[in-house]
Amino acid sequence: MPCSRRKVEEDLVFCPYLLGCVRENAPICRLCTWNDPVKEEELYYKFMKHLEEVKANLARKEPAQIDEFWWEARVKLPEVKATPPPPSKPEVAEPLEAKPPPPSKPVKKRPAKAPKPSLTIDYHLKRVSDDLKEVLMKLRGEIFKLDVDVEEKVNRTFIGYRSSKTKYYFANVRVLPLKHEIEVRFRSGGPVEDPEGWSKPIPKSFDTPMDRRVRIQRPEQIPYVMNLLKQAYRNLTAS
Repeated sequence: MPCSRRKVEEDLVFCPYLLGCVRENAPICRLCTWNDPVKEEELYYKFMKHLEEVKANLARKEPAQIDEFWWEARVKLPEVKATPPPPSKPEVAEPLEAKPPPPSKPVKKRPAKAPKPSLTIDYHLKRVSDDLKEVLMKLRGEIFKLDVDVEEKVNRTFIGYRSSKTKYYFANVRVLPLKHEIEVRFRSGGPVEDPEGWSKPIPKSFDTPMDRRVRIQRPEQIPYVMNLLKQAYRNLTAS
């Protein structure tokens, strides 16, 4: 299949073609022409985040109204070639008087669309309360101190971090407004000492290169989390 068939639950897999879940080996897979792994990853994390918010909302005593989850995807359906009709005998037409062509109308050129601006950290800051803003900005500053060339990439799902020493993201940060928490996912790259047991393994069904995650709510929790990230970063850059 052109898609990665990311698992959601047991025999359910995420289908970027239908923007939802289907059973494994569903008949619709034979028609699938999806082949955009970058867009697929964004849609998958967006879909999983929506499921997480819905489950958290349903667990509340008085669930709030959550907007339905929609996005636009263009899927190219397989083309069916029509059978050409049999050739017909040419008819002899009577000569007609030549008429001058009508005057052509000037073609109006549509103005070019301006490129969409790239997302910044402000996109996520607007989604959280003031106390979580402080936690997010302090955590972000500490992550930049891990190495001189740490880069930040912001998308609608998470804030990713990588450097020239790591081929892929070594960590990403997600804001969870409904739970009033910030989640840090990271690639451990080997053993990491966690005496308090704050970090938890990420299920394989998440289909992500990150294998550990930890959630925080207060600034005083940042030093402990950064100790975990420093150990993981040393593991990844040791070789």
